[in-house]
Amino acid sequence: STIAVDNDGHATIAGGTSSDDFPTTPGAFDPTPNGAGDSFVAQLTVDGSALVFSTLLGGSDSELALDIALDSLGQAIVVGAVWSDDFPTTPGAFDPTFNGSGPQYSGDAFVAKFNGNGSGLLFSTYLGGWSGDCDGGCALALDPQDTVFVTGVTSSPNFPTTPGAYSPSYNGGSIDGCCDAFVTRL
Repeated sequence: STIAVDNDGHATIAGGTSSDDFPTTPGAFDPTPNGAGDSFVAQLTVDGSALVFSTLLGGSDSELALDIALDSLGQAIVVGAVWSDDFPTTPGAFDPTFNGSGPQYSGDAFVAKFNGNGSGLLFSTYLGGWSGDCDGGCALALDPQDTVFVTGVTSSPNFPTTPGAYSPSYNGGSIDGCCDAFVTRL
């Protein structure tokens, strides 16, 4: 799990769970387990005695949130790895289609932003290319204008890059486990 604190002192955490009875709150975006494992986002009261909100995020296989940040309005943005081809994405997402090769094999990174009370997604997208191994988002940061920057690893020869990128092509080897790092600005 990873910890972020808003200006009022609420701790918001993200991680992964395979529990069938993970505590969620009324009105949560996703109150029920979806697959082998789900990501979660939960916010605690300032004194840590109760949940402000708690929601799951996932599809029919597995997901794991690896980092969280809060924007200037206190809205949670999470990044991680996904192995589900039915992970919830939003209309207009950069990449609404799973690029991995299936359960327990290769996956994609994901980036998702929740509204302030955890009842809905403001955006959610896959991020990756086809690979024989795995793409995953490991960390994120926001600039003063709330622009999202994501870093992670990829073993995908066709990971999405932009014109003028420092290194637009995959440099890893053909042996499983060889990866390139990536930095993406959304």
